[in-house]
Amino acid sequence: MKARGAIFIAGCAIVIAFACFAPRAEAATQVLNSVVAVVNDDVITQRQLDQAMRTGEKKNPRAITDPISRQRAIDELIDERLMGQILAKSQIAVSEDDLARAIAGIIHQNGISIDGLRREVASKGMTWEEYRKEVEEQIKRVKFVNQVIGPQVKITDQDLRDYYRQNQERFRGGVRAHIAQIFLPFENFQSQADVEAYKDGAFDIAARARRGDFRELARKNSKGANAEGGGDMGMVDIKDLPEAVGAHVKNMAQGEVSPPIPIDKGLVIVKMIALPELSASDFEKLRDDIYSVLYERRVQETLRSYLQKERSKAYIEIM
Repeated sequence: MKARGAIFIAGCAIVIAFACFAPRAEAATQVLNSVVAVVNDDVITQRQLDQAMRTGEKKNPRAITDPISRQRAIDELIDERLMGQILAKSQIAVSEDDLARAIAGIIHQNGISIDGLRREVASKGMTWEEYRKEVEEQIKRVKFVNQVIGPQVKITDQDLRDYYRQNQERFRGGVRAHIAQIFLPFENFQSQADVEAYKDGAFDIAARARRGDFRELARKNSKGANAEGGGDMGMVDIKDLPEAVGAHVKNMAQGEVSPPIPIDKGLVIVKMIALPELSASDFEKLRDDIYSVLYERRVQETLRSYLQKERSKAYIEIM
């Protein structure tokens, strides 16, 4: 009787345990799937908000518990949903050629093969079709900005001069710069493994250059100009650099080391040694760069204003 009683008690304990845990698991699922905001006929769930907050947490560890960060994350998700709905209703189309050109550009900019890109996508837990869909959405968004937002942006010559006067520090690297480089020529690769080892080696050198002595690393590894002198190129005109290198150098701060930059015959790692002083006479040389920066800033401002107006017309409820 005692044994049967013990089995009965153990059975009751299991039943009680399931009775206790099952509702908790169900409640947890309900919390994860609970709605935190409604945007027209779409919803934002707690799970999606948590994911957005975790992304912000990487930049600011306190963001996950900060109510202001939470509200900012919800607002960003609402804007994303609203933008997605606007794009879905738009007549903007993305062709197979558009997609192929965009993916070819990504491959070129990152100096990898199509197989390398596919492996990179898989390592992020995405399928190739999901990645293509994401690229398609980005293209559609760019087309929308160019066709709808861009024409609303007006920039006068005085706007350019005012912006240059107020932000000269930003353009100090726009014409000339004192740089040093490490050049790693492409080798006679026999396999994809050789390519990966070469690429990993280049990123390792760039990482060590940020922590240590760039000049010494240039002496040991560079096959480029003035390797014995630590790769020091002196003050150079940026227009004389390979296009991809020049694009990086224009945006580098003093002391910054670039990632490996692909050019025709290899990879280049650049260190910004010093930036020149600018004067009012440099304005004309920098006019296109100033326009690009100011245009991008005005586009973002106009896009925010556009979304704010769309929000006022939409049904939005934050729970």
